[in-house]
Formats: sequence, structure tokens, C-alpha cells
Amino acid sequence: MKTSITSDKTYPCEKRKSCELSCKNVLLLMLSLSLCGIAAAQSSYELRSPDNRIQVKIRAAEKIQYDVLLGGRTLLENSTFSLDVEHKALGLQPKVVEAKERANDEVIKPTVRQKFAQIRDNYKELRLTMDGGYSVAFRAYNEGVAYRVETGFALQQVKVYGEQDNWNFPSNFVVYYPQEDSFFSHNERKYLPQFLTGIGPGSLATLPAVVDARGTKIAIAESDVEDYPGMWLRGITGNGLAAAFPPYPLKEKLEGDRDFKVVESADYIAVTSGTRTFPWRVLGIAERDGDLLTNQLVWLLEKPSQLQDTSWIKPGKVSWDWWNANNISGVDFKSGINTQTYKYYIDFAAKYGIPYVILDEGWYKLGNVLDVVPEINMEELTAYAKQKNVGIILWVVWKTLDDQLIPALDQYEKWGVRGIKVDFMQRSDQLVMNFYSKVSREAAKRKMLVDFARRNA
Repeated sequence: MKTSITSDKTYPCEKRKSCELSCKNVLLLMLSLSLCGIAAAQSSYELRSPDNRIQVKIRAAEKIQYDVLLGGRTLLENSTFSLDVEHKALGLQPKVVEAKERANDEVIKPTVRQKFAQIRDNYKELRLTMDGGYSVAFRAYNEGVAYRVETGFALQQVKVYGEQDNWNFPSNFVVYYPQEDSFFSHNERKYLPQFLTGIGPGSLATLPAVVDARGTKIAIAESDVEDYPGMWLRGITGNGLAAAFPPYPLKEKLEGDRDFKVVESADYIAVTSGTRTFPWRVLGIAERDGDLLTNQLVWLLEKPSQLQDTSWIKPGKVSWDWWNANNISGVDFKSGINTQTYKYYIDFAAKYGIPYVILDEGWYKLGNVLDVVPEINMEELTAYAKQKNVGIILWVVWKTLDDQLIPALDQYEKWGVRGIKVDFMQRSDQLVMNFYSKVSREAAKRKMLVDFARRNA
């Protein structure tokens, strides 16, 4: 729309200056109102990566839809997402009240080095504030795309009844899909290639799944998951995949010492704060397979570390007894789960500069992570490891640890244990995801590392 101001001769006013100012004010008001109307009516937006190669086309009409293009070629089309909070569908019939763009370009030095000592955090962001107390943020990196929902509800606590994420592709691409039998799993499946249309709605998979868009790889993942269930995938009708979430547990049953199964579930997936940011949904994009290995989007999108002192965090290799079933030869004692064998492992680690030794299953009597088997003298062993500058990591079953968390960690700290390996969670509903956070927080207070084994987190 073009607006022009005509000559003052067209205004038969007695006082030319007064009339000119008055008419200009009217025209400016009309222009302002017109622009406001255009902004309110706008339903299409575009976001590009810093190098301009990745393009995100966003539409906010009946629902939020988006396309992702790389170099002008469509990778995803008409993909959608929405969130059901207290039976209010966020993302359906959206009304944009404000759209803000910003750019970020900084270099981050991670406390725990990833694949690089420095990581560039370079992206462009579009934030759409919606009528109804929520916002949607899109980010475009040179390495992919991410989006998430943010809420600002007055309710202190809300129930999330569902989240719908649909990734629609323009063709029947092959996807490397780690298919699962149920939400109760060790998450150790093979990545077998299959066509998108061959995956049914009941076929679950853990993350990430990698779609081969004729040479360009698209890895579907998530980041910054807190007080929320982990995301899984399932098939849909057509060339696409959808998100799936384990429901909120109402009743659980312990089988043995480690299989803590959900026997009754709610019709919602989370009970959480009404004001929060929800997890990022991530699409890592790579034209070369090797670039998937160095893609840092999941790490970059995580909430920054909350620890003030990180000097004690020292990742490193471990000598792991489980690999060789505690078998050693040429020694003058019986090998097995005992003090002498672990001293042997400590000597081995010290000789070859391996900073840690894991005591895997067998060092405690199952069902009580404070009841050390008589064949092991833990005080003697940890003192010996300290002399050799080797750290001890103790394996534990997650459920037993959860039942004894504070006294167990306090005792491990007294022993001088450097970390714990937590195993057999086999779930990623909200309760177990919160367990990850709780254990990490409590272990960090005692300057102990945590290794979560076999998990979808």
C-alpha cells in the first residue's frame, strides 16, 4: 500500500501551516492503523539460517504449519505441531499478536569438552507471541532447525494432555528407525532402514531417527527436556513421522530389583508449571554423513549449566570389569568380585593412564546399595585407588538408588567414590525423566559424576 501527501494547495485553509500539520497527522494516523491491520492479518513468516541455505516457511492460519528447505529444495512440507494444555490446544487457530526476530553469534567454551574446545552458537530466531498466553520460537542454524512452545499461564500447575508433532516429507524417503516394542525398553535397538510408508502408527522408535532425503540426512531429536516425558516417534499415514509420549504413571509395580513397570497410566503426559519453556524439537540437517557426528544442536539448545564450580568435572576412559567378566589370569589369587581383583584393575588403570575403574553389578547385595558384599573391603579399595590417582565409579540399579538416594550418596562421598553408573531405568515418562535431574543435582552437590546407562534421555 502506497500513501502520498498532496500539495498544500488542495487544502483551502485560512492558516496554511495549521492545516498542513492537521492533515499530516490524519494521514500518519491512517498509515499507522493500516500497518497495524497488516501486522495483525499477517499469517506467513520466513526464517533463514545465517548462511541463507536453510529456509523455514511458517504459516499461522488454522494451525501452525512450516516447511524446511535446503538450497531451495524442500526437505519437509506442511509439518505441524500443537500442545494440549488443560484441554486448550496451543497451535490450533493461532492468533499472532507479535513477531520478533533476532540473531545470535557467539563462541561458547563448554565446561566438558564435546568434540570441540569451542562451539559456535550462530542462529536466527523468530518468536511468535500468540493470543492466549503462549509463544512459539523457531531457530534456524546452518546445521538445522529447532522449535519449541513457551507458556505464561497464571495457573501454578497444569496438566499436559498431549503434544502433537508431525514431520511430513515430500517423498517416501528411507528412514533409519530404531523400532521398539513398547515404552518399556533399554533403548538398544538396531538402526534398520525402511521406507516411511512402511512404518505404522503403532510402530514406536526412540531418538534419534535419521531420514535420508536423497542424500541429505535429517536427524529428528530433542533438547532441554525438563519436568517432561522423553519424546519417541511413531509412523503416520503417508510420508511422515509423528511424536509419541509415554503417559503419566499412576501405579507402578516392581519386578525383581530393577524392572519398575507402569501398570496404570493417566490420560495426560505431564503435570508441570503453567509458566515454562517446553523442550526443543530438533532437526539436524547434514549433507555429509560425517557432519551428523559433529552436529552440536542438541548441546547448544540445552539450558546452560547451573554449576558455579566445575573444576572437579573430569571426563575420561574407564577400565570396565563387565567387558571381561572379571576374568584375569597369572595371579596368585582367585579372580572375581573381590578386593584383590579390583586392586589389579586399579594397577592396570594407573599404569596406562586410565582415570577410572567401574565396579559393575555384584559389589553390593541386590536390593540395598549400602550393603557391600563381604568379598569387598570398600574403604580399603577406595583408599588404594586414591593412592594410585584412579577414581572409583559404582554401578547401581536406579530404583534401589532412588529409594536410598541421600544416604547412599552421602556414604559414597565418605568413601571417596568419584561417580556412579545408574542402570536399568527402561522408561522415559515424566517421573523417570525427573529422576535423571534429581540424581544429577544431588551427585553434583557431592562432586560426583553420573553415567546413565541404557537410557532414552
